[in-house]
Amino acid sequence: MKRFDRVLITGSGGMLGNAIYPYFLKRCATVMATDKVLTESWLSELDVRDETRVRQLVTEFRPDLILHLAAETDLEFCETHADVADEVNSVSTRRIAELARDQGSTLVYISTAGVFDGGKSECYTEDDPARPIMVYGQSKFDGEEHVRAVGGACYVVRAGWMVGGGPAKDHKFVSKILQQIADGRRVLHAVDDRWGTPTYTHDFANNLFRLLDTERYGTYHMVCEGSGTRYDVAQEIVTACGRDDIGIERVGSDYFAAEYFAPRPRSEMLVNANLERLGVNLMRPWRAALREYIHAEYRHLLSGAAADERWNRVERRGQGERRQSDEPHAGAERRQLMDRRALRITR
Repeated sequence: MKRFDRVLITGSGGMLGNAIYPYFLKRCATVMATDKVLTESWLSELDVRDETRVRQLVTEFRPDLILHLAAETDLEFCETHADVADEVNSVSTRRIAELARDQGSTLVYISTAGVFDGGKSECYTEDDPARPIMVYGQSKFDGEEHVRAVGGACYVVRAGWMVGGGPAKDHKFVSKILQQIADGRRVLHAVDDRWGTPTYTHDFANNLFRLLDTERYGTYHMVCEGSGTRYDVAQEIVTACGRDDIGIERVGSDYFAAEYFAPRPRSEMLVNANLERLGVNLMRPWRAALREYIHAEYRHLLSGAAADERWNRVERRGQGERRQSDEPHAGAERRQLMDRRALRITR
């Protein structure tokens, strides 16, 4: 990887930042992880809307690399607080892009599949035009446009349906299904009229290193291979847990309309066309990544047979069937590294 001695991560308290941080901490000399809310001892406080503080931090810390993860991602909140969505996702991104350019820093801006309108029947590539249909998607696309307009050494990287974080950080669809299983639910309901591409945070972090190595700046999709509906994801979760006693009922989006009222694209399916062109697409099929995540972070929910499957797979890896990367991507090994983070954090 291109040498980055000083790395600044914004919005590092969430599920993606929680995964990315230990990878960069292991490879880079100094990493400053920031967030608006300090939920971890290794985080430094930074509200990206505070222009004065952002400018001061970037000027004093002098990062070689800025990973801009900070975002307002709650779609319903964005719909009812469009001014906040614009300030966090768009205006703040422009400021950070300008600071990165002026400091000579490489910038990675994390965007979303939500920039598309969902009308395409096939997976979206980076060449497809963005046409957001909700406030969140528009504000993130505006952020993309700012990054591209400001210029410099910058990557715009779009993720799909995020998977990761474990019980402490995961507040998205996968966690909600797993919580229902933990609560003893025997019938689950999942939408079958919206399609997307899951994105495992640890696969994303590993692949990001390979992209940074190329120094080929531009816009990239970085999602796991394949696609499916929320129903498909729920079905895979139940199967991974070995819970054939749990049923899943298909429902339309209207079933959850009161709770999730923000417009959502019919399809958010992405394909990593630009990564493929560079020969650096290491993202696995989403079913394999999801199963690994559940077996690593939600072992307490596995049936006896599913738990046996997990340990058989661990044993096989010990005999030489590991992935290309030997980074701590999940479970106890990663948590041991997390426990040592505060020793190296720069405030």
